[in-house]
Order: sequence, then C-alpha cells, then structure tokens
Amino acid sequence: MAKTHFDFKQFTIWHDKCAMKVGTDGVLLGAWAPAGNEMRSILDIGTGSGLIAIMMAQKCGADILGIDIDAEAVAQAKENGAKSPWAERLRFEQQDALSFAPEKEFDLIVSNPPFYTEDLQCPEARRNNARHSQALPLERLAANAARWLREGGVFCVVLPAAGADAFVQAAWEHGLDLHKRCQVYSRPETPAKRSLLSFRKGGATYPATERIIIRDDAGNYTEEYKSLTGEYYLHF
Repeated sequence: MAKTHFDFKQFTIWHDKCAMKVGTDGVLLGAWAPAGNEMRSILDIGTGSGLIAIMMAQKCGADILGIDIDAEAVAQAKENGAKSPWAERLRFEQQDALSFAPEKEFDLIVSNPPFYTEDLQCPEARRNNARHSQALPLERLAANAARWLREGGVFCVVLPAAGADAFVQAAWEHGLDLHKRCQVYSRPETPAKRSLLSFRKGGATYPATERIIIRDDAGNYTEEYKSLTGEYYLHF
C-alpha cells in the first residue's frame, strides 16, 4: 500500500488525496528558498499537499497563500495546514494560476511546477495537471511571477537541469534577473538532475552558482544535503 503521509520534525503532510506526493524536489525547494523574517507575504504556486507552503511557515513569520487548480489537493493542503503549528498564517485556495488575480503583491513566490512536456501522459487527468506543463506553461509562470512580485521580491523554482537555461531566458524577458542557481546531483558522477533557481525583480548582481549532491558513492546522504534539509527531515 502506498504511504498516505510523510512525517517531518514539526509537521505531518498527508498526501493520499493529491495527484503528486511528497518528493525530493519539493523538500529541496522548501529548504533552499530564502524565506527570511523580513518577508511578510509568500505565494506558493501549485501547492499540492501544501508541503512547500508549510515549510515556508516553519522558516519565517510571513503570511502564506498556496494555490492549486486541484480541489482535492487544496482540501488536503487545508487539513495539513490546520494541523501544523502555523495554521493562523497559512491559507489555501483553489485557483488556476493562469487566471489568478491576487489582491496584493508578494515578497516571495515559490513553485514546484508541472514541467514534463513530451513525456507520455497517463490516463488520470489530475496527475497530468500536476506533472505536465500544458496545465501551466513555464513561460506563463515566469510572466505571472514577475507581475505578482513586489519590486525587489524573489521568485524561486525547481526545474529539470536540462531546461533551466531556457527558463532563465524567459524570466529575464519578463524582468526577473537570476541571482542564485543550485545544481542538484543525485550522485557525484551523474549529470545534474535538477536546478534550483532564484530570481529577483528589479535587478540583481551577477548570479551565484552552487551545487549539492544528494547521496555519495556509497548511497548515503551527503553532509551538505543533511545540512540543507536537516530542519525538516526526521531522520537527520
């Protein structure tokens, strides 16, 4: 039987009603995104189970809104948020990110978006929406993030490494400047699997580039990965 929930140090994420389950991509983005106490408002696009939004709530004191097109995922995110220690600062809404019209600008926007394009789609429409970029074209994601950020605000996203440069170009065309990139490797000798990208609206210095390897050659989690995610994972 598939696991119905995932226990973290300070909260639990139930994901049995969500098309996409808790995974490494979401945990990496939630741990890496620079949510500081100076931030007052955060938006999580494609929130799913609410994982990243709740990670942001643990990290800072901002009010956080998670949106998703999937009604069942939003209902479960609401349940997860309500059971967390930060329920009063978490809100989840069923919204289509293509037509969403927020009433305010945000200090930080985070997204673990659907990014598969040419992969064979599965019969379940909800899972397709969660996985495939037809539901949220990446160019539109960049355009909307630029529109919804305050001047000087930050937008963080996790994408396949192979498509990261194209997204950086699209974001730049909408006024978002890359200021930090982290290349994620599953093992030391494998190609980069994911890119964590951080953009700033209104100009940025020359982007800093770093890398993180998840497991060493023996299959053990690396110290750098444990350091990044240790505030969340129970077993670190």
